[in-house]
Amino acid sequence: MKKSSEIVAAALVLATLASGVASAQIQGAVTTPEGRKIEGTIKWLPRQKAYGITAKGGNVELEMAPANISEMKIPRPRELDEAIASIKQGNAAAAVPALEKISADYLMLQWDTVATRYLAEAHIKSGGADKALAVCEKVIRANPEAAYLGEMAPPYWQALLSLGRTAKLEDLLAKAVKSGDRRASAFALIARGDVIMAEGDTHEIMRKSLRDGYLRVVTLYRNERDAQPEALYKAAKCFEKLGQTSRADQFRTTLKNEFAASEWARKG
Repeated sequence: MKKSSEIVAAALVLATLASGVASAQIQGAVTTPEGRKIEGTIKWLPRQKAYGITAKGGNVELEMAPANISEMKIPRPRELDEAIASIKQGNAAAAVPALEKISADYLMLQWDTVATRYLAEAHIKSGGADKALAVCEKVIRANPEAAYLGEMAPPYWQALLSLGRTAKLEDLLAKAVKSGDRRASAFALIARGDVIMAEGDTHEIMRKSLRDGYLRVVTLYRNERDAQPEALYKAAKCFEKLGQTSRADQFRTTLKNEFAASEWARKG
């Protein structure tokens, strides 16, 4: 199984884990290392640290450890896209209940990590950086790598920055860059630019944030498409403040032409 599918997600998820309550039974399929495919209902059993699988057409629950599963396929929950849409439309608070439920129902079933990532973002956008931090740190206690790798890391970094915990943030960004994961490195460089920008509004600081953060993503991580819109937007803002309007316009044009559907393009 992919490492990202093993990250426990959200405060509600951790409460479920601590209480020993299993996840919901979800339709899906698993494949063993030997190539055997089993379709049916799947749930995570926290006390056993294993999956309970009832094959389609059967009534006997098999117990399988994660090490005995090479691949898991769980259909994407419909409510997840609705919650994400609410966040993107500026109604982050409305998305929280659905994301908490998905995190609990899909505990260790692929979509818990995605739900946690957006749950943390929803809290940040609702002015609750402390809530986002609490959600993330409970996840991190179960899987320390979640602090610098995977879906949840960028919103966790945002929460740390909002709360002024820059020393801890810098340590995590260094780990992300050293990890060799290009997606993690790209977002870590953006966050590093944000940390530098938080120091003030001088030309020296803006040039440093470009050099050590945003421009490195734009030029060296072009294939990391998820990171490009934010880096382009923030680079354009820096060039604008530096009085280099032609360069700012150049980055905005790229942003709007290549990433028109992104929230960063809508911000202009």
